[in-house]
Amino acid sequence: MKVDELLHRALNLEFLSTEEGVFLFEQASTPELMYVGNKLRQRHVPNKAVTWIIDRNSNTTNVCIANCKFCNFYRRPGHEESYITTIEQYKQKIDELFRYGGEQLLLQGGHHPELGLEFYANLFRKLKSLYPTLKLHALGPPEVAHITKLEKSTHIEVLQTLKDAGLDSLPGAGAEILSDRVRRLISKGKCGGQEWLDIMHAAHKVGLTTSATMMFGHIETNYERMDHLVRIREVQAQKPEGAKGFIAFIPWPFQDEDTILKRIKRARNTCTGDEYVRMIAMSR
Repeated sequence: MKVDELLHRALNLEFLSTEEGVFLFEQASTPELMYVGNKLRQRHVPNKAVTWIIDRNSNTTNVCIANCKFCNFYRRPGHEESYITTIEQYKQKIDELFRYGGEQLLLQGGHHPELGLEFYANLFRKLKSLYPTLKLHALGPPEVAHITKLEKSTHIEVLQTLKDAGLDSLPGAGAEILSDRVRRLISKGKCGGQEWLDIMHAAHKVGLTTSATMMFGHIETNYERMDHLVRIREVQAQKPEGAKGFIAFIPWPFQDEDTILKRIKRARNTCTGDEYVRMIAMSR
């Protein structure tokens, strides 16, 4: 393999393999990756346009039984600091969002053992009745998997019910690293990597747009990072005709402060600024 040949193929919109991605990530210079990544971005977003959306992140509940080793957010059922957000609290947050020109609520939370499909469908309907123009970017594949298990249902049925209740798009939460080796070590209580991908494919089938994420810089390998990107690309290639599928990809470095993953697994945030830029470029 040669760096210039792989970069040329990428510029020609040819799919690179996981192994080729690893080679580029480890051998190409940062300016080379930045140049090609930006050229590819300009092909998809002409006229040097940059887009954004003003939204607000609100949590449904911090009660969770997934026990992820990188998370300081969750509380076990019955913990004195546990909560379920009330409608009045949502109203306060959404009113503030609108005052600042926002339009979307990013709504996520823990895997509460007693909050099933009816709870979330009723919540979405209530919020949409109060704020008809609000865009609900809510839950994520692990929560959909959790609800599906509670209801003994299917991904499609759960997603269609949530969409009918007002869900506009599905966040890419809980992807972490899609490798099952990594997931067994850091997020054993969540859905596996393949189920995460299956849920995203199901979301595309019912007409929901989605995003995808990656949490990197802990115990994963470069191969597992590139495999993560390739598997997401494959799901995008399978989206139904006319569907948008994934409309954003957000990689972020592991935040290690006070996490079990740092204390027990000795994992540290290894990501430098240069490495972060390289990951953005490789993602493109």
